[in-house]
Amino acid sequence: MDKKELRKRYEELDGMGKALLLEKLAFCKFADHYDFENYFRAGELKDSELLCLASFLYHHECFLMLMDIMNQYKERFIFADTSLLREFEPDETFMERMARLDILPGV
Repeated sequence: MDKKELRKRYEELDGMGKALLLEKLAFCKFADHYDFENYFRAGELKDSELLCLASFLYHHECFLMLMDIMNQYKERFIFADTSLLREFEPDETFMERMARLDILPGV
């Protein structure tokens, strides 16, 4: 594909498509071989490698690609820390807010 074909393809896309194409072009241009290959095997990566890939996408402003990765593997980006709940004492205001957010309906 040459520049002319690329420009034609770009012009045919809607706003979101244009933004995603620009991100993919930036990714192709600036990713080293390691990061590029990791994008296609994100499900097989160790957590540290997945975070490195997310960091790369963020720093190169590939937010749509980052959002896609984070959505597909969201359980790997969330680290539950139940230790925070051990010494937690909810007050009346807190419980009222929880009810308003439908976290604890009927409270």
